[in-house]
Amino acid sequence: MNQVPVNYGIVNIQSILPNLKGIGKADTKTIEIPYSLPGDKYEVLRFGKRKFFFRWNPKEIQPRVENPHCSHFGECGGCSGQHIPYQEQFELKSRPILEGAHSLGFEKIQALPAEKPYSYRNRMDFAVFPNGTIGLRMSGNFRKVIPISKCEIQSDWANHEMNSLRILFQEFPGIEYDRKTESGFLKYITLRTGVQTDDSMTILTFTEDFLNHENLEKVAEFVKVQSRAKNLVFCFNRKKGEVSANGVSKVIRGKDTLEDTILGKKILIPFDGFYQPNPIEFEKILKYIGNKISEAENFADLFCGSGFFSLIFGEKFQNILGIDIVPSSVDSAKSCLSSEFPNKNLNILRFDLFHKKGVEQMESANLPWEESVVVADPPRSGLNIDLLEFLNSRPAKQIFYVSCNPAKQLADLEILKNSYEMKELLVCDPFPQTPHLESLAYLVPKNR
Repeated sequence: MNQVPVNYGIVNIQSILPNLKGIGKADTKTIEIPYSLPGDKYEVLRFGKRKFFFRWNPKEIQPRVENPHCSHFGECGGCSGQHIPYQEQFELKSRPILEGAHSLGFEKIQALPAEKPYSYRNRMDFAVFPNGTIGLRMSGNFRKVIPISKCEIQSDWANHEMNSLRILFQEFPGIEYDRKTESGFLKYITLRTGVQTDDSMTILTFTEDFLNHENLEKVAEFVKVQSRAKNLVFCFNRKKGEVSANGVSKVIRGKDTLEDTILGKKILIPFDGFYQPNPIEFEKILKYIGNKISEAENFADLFCGSGFFSLIFGEKFQNILGIDIVPSSVDSAKSCLSSEFPNKNLNILRFDLFHKKGVEQMESANLPWEESVVVADPPRSGLNIDLLEFLNSRPAKQIFYVSCNPAKQLADLEILKNSYEMKELLVCDPFPQTPHLESLAYLVPKNR
């Protein structure tokens, strides 16, 4: 039976929020509508009973000053700001972070917009759906995919590679995984490129039952002909696992790492490892740290990944502690850092800093924390309370807290200010056309 929607009437968009959505009111209900601008009018319908959601029909749309580059803008859930001039985007999303930093008492605050609002991402993950569909998830509906022929925020190489692989579906009909019937095999195509190198990687993620399938070698040989990537990796994970570039891996060509350089240092990124999606903009953070970091005996690289910060700044320290939970990243960090710094004391550990027992393991490193420099670059969830209390109880010589979720970072800094002075905050934008930002907080101990 079709649901009968509740009509909330006409909503007038009054302003744009930091998440780049327009906001208006229907009766007493505040409604956020993506891709809207002040002055737009929408008819708003509510569906559902216990769990409900909204849909809106445009009734009056103001002229757009900025024309979106992408023909799929408004359907695809990837970008949210192409209808807003970039400088205005940056001001909207950075304003609450700058205000929050001011209230915490930072001595100096900087905000640096991106220099390149398009064609900046070095990694994109595209879902594969039946009927030869390669695309990105629909805005507001994870179960549907918008077919993409060109993504405006990835490189020209990646767009060409994506389209070159479409013939795979003609050669092997039904190879696309169908999430409803659980038939087929190919779930995702991941494209990764070096920004400062010409290295490239294509990763095809299949269901785990394709690992021993009779067509595996035929598909591999065909993809080797179609793909221009220097490195080709197939990986295999469970059918219901909606995760790309993860699981049991098989190198089809080249190697399972991508090579890039940043500030003159060679970086090896595992096929399933994290790397900054926009290294050019992230260099602003690295240069800032480089200008502020002190020489000391010890360097602690928390959430170290493949040893990114240790590689860049490790020459200043005799003892380097790196901690991460991803096995391939820890292995890569050990290999890379031991090659770069054969005469330094390296302690690269694998445990979970989001777990209390993991934080307790940090004590086994026996670092004199008061003489250590700490760089922490956690995922969007930020630092957990156990780690925050650990850092408060053992004030380090310097902390550089890097965050892709500045709102959570501000909440964490509210706790850290018990033991640290809020010296400087830098906000930059490696993610144009989205609500996201990157920020760096520089802290020093109180009363030292």
